Amino acid sequence: MEWTFSDSVRLSLLSFSEASKACAALPGFSLFRRSLQPERIEYCRAELLPDCLVGSLAVPDKTHPLHLAFSLAFYLDRGQLILAADEQTLPALQSLLFPEEPLDTSDVFHLFFSFLESLIQEDMLYLQNFEKRLATIEESLLDTLPKELQRTLITIRRELLVFHAYYQQLLDMCEILSEDENHFLPPECARQFSRLGNRVDRLYDHTQMLREYALQIREMQQAQIDLRQNDTMRILTVVSTIFFPLSLIAEI
Repeated sequence: MEWTFSDSVRLSLLSFSEASKACAALPGFSLFRRSLQPERIEYCRAELLPDCLVGSLAVPDKTHPLHLAFSLAFYLDRGQLILAADEQTLPALQSLLFPEEPLDTSDVFHLFFSFLESLIQEDMLYLQNFEKRLATIEESLLDTLPKELQRTLITIRRELLVFHAYYQQLLDMCEILSEDENHFLPPECARQFSRLGNRVDRLYDHTQMLREYALQIREMQQAQIDLRQNDTMRILTVVSTIFFPLSLIAEI
């Protein structure tokens, strides 16, 4: 699928196999080809070359964070943006590219920036949902912590680890793009990626805070368990103190 927004802005959405054939003559294809196998896309990365930008995105599924929503490879030069994904992902990716509020298509750089920005658009609200779930678990410590909430806490910690790594990867990408060592990007786009990096950094910090919160809850839970065990041992000690002399008298 291909869309032309102007003489200098073209967007192509291709399957991995289509991209392997259609992009073979492009500069930097040897690097782009590395990401055209879905099993090799495990994280977000970007490589900035003098004439193009290539890389990959591995985006967690917000419904099931331990799985990927999609993975794709991207290729950007001064006139076109190519996104390559597996055929099952293409319809969902098309919906993401054409939301109710259209992406900025003033040039191909703004189009790519707008696309990356859309990936984290509602993420702060999403992370606040983690905070509410953790607060519910913390409140349960006032009584007891049911086993199902213990399992939920473990799951939340694993999910937060996924997003912690995801934001770190996006942050690294934004730093590469904002530094623009090869002077490939227009200056205003480099500044935009710097601002996007600041937003991702705040999400990264918030995720780190939530991970620490989950760890504190785990430590509180362990403290509760230790207190109950101490109470049990204290009762057993008192009982033993009372009945041990009686047992000796009975033996005599």
